[in-house]
Amino acid sequence: MSLFLRNYHFPLLLAALILLFAVLEPVSGQWLRFDRAAMDQGEWWRFLTAHWVHLSWPHALGNLGGLALFAYISGRQSSQWMMPGYCLFSCLMISAGLYFFAPDLNFYVGLSGVLHGLLLVGMVRSPYYTAPVRWGFVLIVVAKVIWEQTGFYDDQALSGYIGGRVETRAHLLGSLSAFCWLVAGLIRNRIKDKGHG
Repeated sequence: MSLFLRNYHFPLLLAALILLFAVLEPVSGQWLRFDRAAMDQGEWWRFLTAHWVHLSWPHALGNLGGLALFAYISGRQSSQWMMPGYCLFSCLMISAGLYFFAPDLNFYVGLSGVLHGLLLVGMVRSPYYTAPVRWGFVLIVVAKVIWEQTGFYDDQALSGYIGGRVETRAHLLGSLSAFCWLVAGLIRNRIKDKGHG
């Protein structure tokens, strides 16, 4: 059990946080969600905390399923310092993107945007899969995100289940945050290799 907790403490901690805030609804959502008017008044913590609260229990549980998939894909890597660091970066990048480039959006909650990025980073960096499996997974996620940006995707299809429409722009921003993180890591490694050369 201690080995399991040590290997997976980050996704377990994040899951516990999501469950706690789900229990504390609606108060947690009112204080932590992406709320443009409140953020305009200086409540900047919402850039980070919006991703920890959800519309409903089905919404939260669906994202917990995605978090479990990330933990399975990443294995022990899911709790290395890089993953919490990436999660923080992704939360802020998604919220900033929605704040500055989606002026029609007044409210937002949910981990799904961050999850798209976590799944991409986790799979690309996973040592447990062959290159064809890793890149095949990445292509599927990217194709899904592109499809969601077209008129063929119905963002209201799950509204009766999760309690609101799917904010597909968060998925796009989460995927872009993964790309930025991975490219930055590649550049950092190249600089490090040159320094040792």
